[in-house]
Amino acid sequence: MDTRNAIVEGSSSNTGKFLSVSFNQDYTCFSCSTQNGFMVFNVDPLECKLSKHFVNANASGIAIARMLYRTNYVALVGGGRKPRYPPNKLIIWDDLQQRESITLSFMSAVTGVFLSRIHIVVALENSIEIYQFGSSPKRLIAPLDTCAGTAADFVVCQRVTRRPSYTQASTESGPQTVTRGILAFPSARNPGQVQVADLSHLQSSELEERSAAQLPTSIIKAHKSPIRLIKLSPNGSMVATCSLQGTLIRIFSTQNGSLIGEFRRGLDRADLYEMVWSPRSTRLAVVSDKQTLHVFQITDEDGDMKNKKHVLRDVPFIWKPKYLASTWSMSSLHLHSALKGKSSLNDHDFYNDRCKLGWCHDGDEDTLIVVWRDSGIWEKYALLEKEPKAYSVNETLQSLPATQHKKNWELIRESWRKL
Repeated sequence: MDTRNAIVEGSSSNTGKFLSVSFNQDYTCFSCSTQNGFMVFNVDPLECKLSKHFVNANASGIAIARMLYRTNYVALVGGGRKPRYPPNKLIIWDDLQQRESITLSFMSAVTGVFLSRIHIVVALENSIEIYQFGSSPKRLIAPLDTCAGTAADFVVCQRVTRRPSYTQASTESGPQTVTRGILAFPSARNPGQVQVADLSHLQSSELEERSAAQLPTSIIKAHKSPIRLIKLSPNGSMVATCSLQGTLIRIFSTQNGSLIGEFRRGLDRADLYEMVWSPRSTRLAVVSDKQTLHVFQITDEDGDMKNKKHVLRDVPFIWKPKYLASTWSMSSLHLHSALKGKSSLNDHDFYNDRCKLGWCHDGDEDTLIVVWRDSGIWEKYALLEKEPKAYSVNETLQSLPATQHKKNWELIRESWRKL
C-alpha cells in the first residue's frame, strides 16, 4: 500500500514549535498549528486567545489552521507525527460548539485553504476547489487546474460599481458597493502566467449542473519561469508575483493585467517564501530564504516615493545593465534570531526556520509582525525614517549629490516574545 508523508508546511521536520502559522484576513489575529491541536493569538498586544489540545494522543496533529476573521470558525487540515485527520480532508471547526461543523474530502492532499463568509477555496496539489460556505457546502464550479496550488491567493474586497449588481433590484440606480471575492492562481498550461477570477460571477445564476459552470478568468503574463508566490492586495486591485528565480517582484492590475511596477529584491537567486501587502495596499513586505526582510513602497500617497534607486540610474551609457534601472526596496534588514546566545539555536536551525509576516492593523502601515514557525518567536518591527546626516561647518548642501537629500528608512525591532 502506497502512503505519503504527513503534510507539514515548508519542512519535513516535526521538531519545531509550530507546524504552520497563519494570519487572519485583517491581521488582527494569527493561528498556529501544533502536534496536538492549534492555538490562536491576538497580534498586538500579544495575547493567547485560544489553545485547543485534542485529547486523543494517537490522532491530534494539525498541519494547517486558518481563521475566518475573528469568528469561531477555523479551517483545519491534519498533519504532524500523528495527524488528527487524513491529509485529503478539510475540517471547519466550530469552537463555539466544540465540534466539527463541516467536512470536505478530496482526491488529493489539501495544501492550502482560504475562507470568506461566502466561499471556501481549497488548494490541492494540482487544482483548486470552490464551495459555497454553509452547513452543507455546495461546489460552485468544476475544479480549476493549476500547476502549484500553494501559490494561489484569495481576498475579499468591496468595489463601487455604477451598474446595479445581480443581487439588487433592477430599479436601483447610481453607484453600488459590491462585495467580491478575487482569486489568483498559476496557469496550468503556462507556469509563468497568472489567472485572475472574480468569484461573484459564480452567484449570477443557479445552475442545476454546477460542475458545468464556467468561471471567466483574465490571464497575466507575469514571468518566464514558474511562479513561486502570488499575493493579491487587500483592495483586490493589484496582484504581486515572483518567480522561482526570486530576483524580481512584479505588480499587475487585476482589472486589465497591465504592469504597474517592477521591483528588485537582489541580483542572485533566492527563494521568496513569504510576501504580504499592508492593509491599505500601499506597501509590500517580502522574506527570502536568506532571511532578509524587504519592504517596498507600491503606491505614492504623499508625493514622495521612498524606494531606492541605483546612483548610476540616470547616467547615460551606451549599454546599461538592466539592474541599474531597477527600483529597490525602501528598507531591508537581515533578520537575526532573538534567541541567539540565549539557547541552543544555531545558525543552521535559524536559516531553516520560516516566518510569517503580518502588518499591524492600527492604520499607520509602519509596523510589521514576524512570527517564526520553528522557534516560536513573535517579533515586532517598526519602519522608521533615519535621522538626517550631521554636516560639518565646511560642508554645504549644494555640494552634496542629490541622492544624499533623499529620505532613508530603516527597520528596527521594537520587541519580541517567545510564544
